[in-house]
Amino acid sequence: MYRMKIIIIGLNWLGDVIMSLPAIAAVSEKAETHIVTRPHLKEVYDLSGLSLHVHCVQSKNGFFETIKETRKLRALSADCVLVFPDSLRAAMVSKMCGAKHSIGFKSQFRNIFLDNNVPKPENYKEVHESKLYCKLVKEVGITDFDYTFNPKKFEKSFFEKTCEKAGILPQKPYVIIAPGAAFGAAKRWPPEKFAEVAKLIRKHEPDKRIIITAGNNEKAIADEISKLLPENTFIDAVGKTSITELGCLLSQCSLLLANDSGTMHLAALYQTPTVVPVGPTDMTRTGALNINFRPVISDACEKIPCRKRVCPLKTHACMQSISASDIYNVSAELRKISKPY
Repeated sequence: MYRMKIIIIGLNWLGDVIMSLPAIAAVSEKAETHIVTRPHLKEVYDLSGLSLHVHCVQSKNGFFETIKETRKLRALSADCVLVFPDSLRAAMVSKMCGAKHSIGFKSQFRNIFLDNNVPKPENYKEVHESKLYCKLVKEVGITDFDYTFNPKKFEKSFFEKTCEKAGILPQKPYVIIAPGAAFGAAKRWPPEKFAEVAKLIRKHEPDKRIIITAGNNEKAIADEISKLLPENTFIDAVGKTSITELGCLLSQCSLLLANDSGTMHLAALYQTPTVVPVGPTDMTRTGALNINFRPVISDACEKIPCRKRVCPLKTHACMQSISASDIYNVSAELRKISKPY
């Protein structure tokens, strides 16, 4: 029986990749599936547990470099290429893949490169991102989206090695605090409030260790939290983990406290209990695909969700009005949900 070959131009942010996995899983069930992605996101697809062929293409490459990097994709003579990003460049890259047919959402004069320009539903701003990608996949006749995450399982030795690298004792339960958010300052809950929650956890659950994690570019934010905590009450794991290693730690984590970020979505792979203070972003569209996800949303600002990178009122009221006790009390619902190794 002939098995279709389908290329998917993947999304550009960690969280978006996670939200696209239900659609990708449906494709991988029916077709030989090839993903085009930025090199640093390859780990996310590897963690997914799906049967995928991942091809890395640098997004900053020029035209001729991209032509060279897509040579192997052209050799596939794929039946179809699905373009998940809305950008003109993504549509151009899809043309370089040499598939028989190309499909993407209608946007930015992309009809130059795409054979099928699919209009988004009129209410797309009220639809979760994962469902939009499933809508695109339906264009190739795939309609079964009954999918639950089944990510890569980690060997005990890898978990122990990751803990050692991050400075964690693997035998004890831990809470991860991830205070970064790439989209902008408006999405970030104040560091001093994260520190307050950490103190509440240590007070009421002294057996839990506090792990602070962030990328190197967010070290200054993490350092603000560290300065407010007593010594020997937390572990600084900033910049010490790859995406795979962070996934490993999240898979055994008792609780994640994070902003609306890639880490929040990565935790969904493992259904890690997750509590997130939410301000300008719309959880209807980008909420974590996680049954153990608890967003905490304030009604202090009438503009919620404004979807802005920087607070338009310059008050940050939506995030400032969420207290440490609000977050801790919600996390108490999840306190008994743990994932011992």
